[in-house]
Amino acid sequence: MADAGTERGVARVATATTLLAGASGVVDLWAVTSLGGPFAGVVTGNLVTVGGAAGRGDAPALWPPLIAVLGFALGAAAWAFAWRRLPAAVARPLIAELVLLAALAVAWVVTGTAPRGATVLVLLGAAAVAMGGQSSTALRLGESTTYLTGTLTGATVALVTGGSRRRVAGLRQLAALVVGAAAAAVLLAVLRWAVPVLAVLLAAAALAVLGRPAHAPPAADRTPG
Repeated sequence: MADAGTERGVARVATATTLLAGASGVVDLWAVTSLGGPFAGVVTGNLVTVGGAAGRGDAPALWPPLIAVLGFALGAAAWAFAWRRLPAAVARPLIAELVLLAALAVAWVVTGTAPRGATVLVLLGAAAVAMGGQSSTALRLGESTTYLTGTLTGATVALVTGGSRRRVAGLRQLAALVVGAAAAAVLLAVLRWAVPVLAVLLAAAALAVLGRPAHAPPAADRTPG
């Protein structure tokens, strides 16, 4: 029975983090196309852009990726601080992310789905905070849902060498990311107001899958994505 319960728990985490990867694809596509250009959850690319803008002395191009990086770091730090108070909880941090994404969806509609000026940077920063918090949550679950280069590397090596099945299964995160981005692109063309709403729905589904109370698995069961 214990083994069956463990397997169910692993399956729930796998499903929830796949849904969160889909949400990340939505938010990143949204940020790149409509919130100033930087990714909300891919810090490495944003840092390269920051360096390029700094090297050119291009201050206007520097601010969007810099705000995205700082927002991501702030989100990761804030969620990490929450772990110190509730070291096993996962549901509450996901609820916090869900509330932030919902606020972004409302703001997107209020701006007529075409924010301008400083409003773009505010929305971008808030989206990055949400993705930083999500990354912190996913790390506690032993997965990655935003930065997936390591996931692709591990899955590719596992496919070639016959390594861990869990690494091969990481391909589902990559597929979810692509599907989320594709769905966001379609919505941007036909139903712009619904783009952040899709991210909200995916995050809510992840929370529902984990259930309450939702707790991080024991450290021995977690493998970085």
